[in-house]
Amino acid sequence: MAGVSGRWWRWAVVAVVAALLVGVPAALAARPGDARADPQQLRDLVAASVDRPWTGYAEARAALGLPRIAQLSDVTTLLSGVTRMRGWYAAPDRARYDVLSPVGERDRYVTPRGQAVWDYGAELLTVVARDPQVRLPRPEDLLPPELARRLLSGTAADDPATPLPARRIAGVDAAGVRVTVRDPGTSVGALDVWADPETGLPVAVEVRAKGVADPLITTAFAELEQGPPDPAALEPRRGPGAGVTRSPTSDLFGVLGRGDGRSLPATLAGRDREPTERGFPALGHYGTTLGQLIAVPLPPDLAGTLLAGIGRAGAGRTLPVDGQASALETPLLTLAVVRSEDGARAWALAGLVPRATIDSGAADLLAGGRS
Repeated sequence: MAGVSGRWWRWAVVAVVAALLVGVPAALAARPGDARADPQQLRDLVAASVDRPWTGYAEARAALGLPRIAQLSDVTTLLSGVTRMRGWYAAPDRARYDVLSPVGERDRYVTPRGQAVWDYGAELLTVVARDPQVRLPRPEDLLPPELARRLLSGTAADDPATPLPARRIAGVDAAGVRVTVRDPGTSVGALDVWADPETGLPVAVEVRAKGVADPLITTAFAELEQGPPDPAALEPRRGPGAGVTRSPTSDLFGVLGRGDGRSLPATLAGRDREPTERGFPALGHYGTTLGQLIAVPLPPDLAGTLLAGIGRAGAGRTLPVDGQASALETPLLTLAVVRSEDGARAWALAGLVPRATIDSGAADLLAGGRS
């Protein structure tokens, strides 16, 4: 977009990247309800719902319209299509998330010891030691509880919270709150969240960009049971004769983040770099709000491949910097690849930020952080 700090920017790549969606079937999201709740109290309940267990099925759609880039296909598909998921959530370190597709499914187990990923198609169980907190977005990041908590944690305490009409969602008479994001440093305009007014568990989320009328992200439960899930469902399993492999990380940024981070400056676009995560010195996380930036050094050959892929897609914008830089832009998320003129240094740069912020951050990378 692994340990989760509960803060949106930790998800990012968003953010760099992140995650995101639009419209479950209207019948699931539009049924009126009778629930009422003070919007600020509901917002606080949602933030405190991390320990609320549940089992359910959800659908999410992202309408960011990102072109398919081979090396980032998991991310571009996730943020520009439909994702169907089933989850069992007992605690932040005890959960299982199944991503369903017409050809099978892929299951991720989160345990106190790490993660395990079961791929039905490949008949392979991969045991993962650790993913970084700053990582590429994954399907489970689009589940209503995860998305609501991560995004709301990046808003300001004084961002206005106003009530929304109640909705009946997956058997829950859910109260709604809209948090309007006033920070000019982010492209996020508003977060609409519907949650159980008793437990605070989010059951539906819509994400709106500044200047865009319709939500660019929607996710909602279609089935939901609150309470502890079946413990047996949380134990990693593999089919008879299936293979087992081990990996230090399952995330591309986790692989890149283990490299040399000396090319990352202390500031980007006026945002100070946050403390480096142990074991991932090459992951740069700048800022502590929805307007944060993520930067990670790229091998020059990978940067060239990504730049060529953006060029072939015909959807990139050339950045006005002294180097080679192209950006995939949406009203919500921007992802850029930046390379020095001599080709010796390169980075990925991303965030939920305006165009000018990406341009400034790219210039700072090329200049070593000088503004």
